[in-house]
Amino acid sequence: MLRWTLLIFFLLLQTSCDQSATNEPIVKVESPRHDPLQATTLLQEPTEVHVFETTAEALTIWRRAANDKPTLLLLSNNPHLNPVPEPLRQKSAILVNNAKIENIRLATTDRNPSPLMLPGMAVDIALRSGWFSELAWALPLRDAAQELDLEKFKAQLSSSGIADTRETETMTLNKRLLSGNLRGTPFRAAALPLLKLNGPVIVHIDLSYFQPIYKNEISTPLLDIIFQTIQTLKKMNLNTLAVTFSYGHLDSQIALDVRFIGDIVAHLIEDPTRLDQDIPLNWQRQRDSLYLANFFQKDKIRELFEAQEKDEPDAAYVKFNLYRSAADHKEGAKALDYLSQAVALDPVYALEYFELSNMAYNKQRPDEALRMLELAAEVFHKDPFLKLQMAMLANELGEKEKALELLNKVRNLTWSEIFYPHMPQEIADMTAFVRDGVGSEKNAGHQTTDSENQIELVIPDEGQLRERIIHK
Repeated sequence: MLRWTLLIFFLLLQTSCDQSATNEPIVKVESPRHDPLQATTLLQEPTEVHVFETTAEALTIWRRAANDKPTLLLLSNNPHLNPVPEPLRQKSAILVNNAKIENIRLATTDRNPSPLMLPGMAVDIALRSGWFSELAWALPLRDAAQELDLEKFKAQLSSSGIADTRETETMTLNKRLLSGNLRGTPFRAAALPLLKLNGPVIVHIDLSYFQPIYKNEISTPLLDIIFQTIQTLKKMNLNTLAVTFSYGHLDSQIALDVRFIGDIVAHLIEDPTRLDQDIPLNWQRQRDSLYLANFFQKDKIRELFEAQEKDEPDAAYVKFNLYRSAADHKEGAKALDYLSQAVALDPVYALEYFELSNMAYNKQRPDEALRMLELAAEVFHKDPFLKLQMAMLANELGEKEKALELLNKVRNLTWSEIFYPHMPQEIADMTAFVRDGVGSEKNAGHQTTDSENQIELVIPDEGQLRERIIHK
């Protein structure tokens, strides 16, 4: 079965952020003039697709349309509407209105010890900045005729902290179309074909959109879902200022197996004539491999991946396919070599080392678990939570000096008092345990969680922070 959820193992932390705070709509800041965006009719003429790792990075494109006040058409399972904590809203608004993408990337990741925003807050800050006249959320439903439950929807928005009482009271349901007001902005949510949009739009597609629609390759073939979505967008004749796409591996726990979808979406939107052409041969091979996986045809799948490599020798997704195939054939060294090649071509594939680390630990191989994390650290070398994981494993292996060295590196960091208020004490406790064998043992063991649970429609239950699990 196609893997969707990528489990990343981080430290489990509690936050003191109050998501029940009122969602005051607009944060006013001075904003520089940005280069304007040029409108096109989506999928009736070529439209550039701006591809990003996270939805927060797409803010650098959205802000360029602020004077036009377009509608944001959001295709995503995660609406990215978690409220930015009130003490950080002004600074966050200044950031997203002015900063370069490198600074936005650093300040909006939970791999930063002191972020201004966390994953899941990008649309919230965009609405608070007053960039959009409306938010239209395309719900990822398999059947556009599916009836929606207004009270359940309101309860999900409320319990997740996305909407306060005033906002949920504005919401109504009429003919499978939800509407209301969020952050002082008109809001609609429905299956994509039911959203009738006038005026300029920015279209944002997050890879998580396809997750709830996909069941398996027999009943809901993945490429068919993508083509159907693109065809629906084409029929909408959207006056489009920009199209942005986010992968979500870093902020929505989407598995690397479906990273190739970004190439397909951009390929079709940037040249709509391709919709009437035969699909590229390697896409057909990808489709065939997904289908054959249901019948455990691993040798035929390997043949398809090897043929892909001949046609695209430098494609990272193909190297990752070959990694999966070698792993299925129990060829560990060969699998790691292919994974290394994928990482060299596209460093985001290094996320796979986190999963391999957990697998190794579950097989009573903490030494191998640490080695996998060290490989991950070659890419995510600034990630403080990764250093904490490595420290705990090093201590378990009796490498006390190495563990203390890693703990010292994270101890001297500036930790957010809002997102990580207990972190300095947690590190102090870990350090005492490693150095003296005293203090809390809660950080000395290993904890795992089930990586196969699908995110439920409509609101991912992520709370204020994506849960972080460390080797315990």
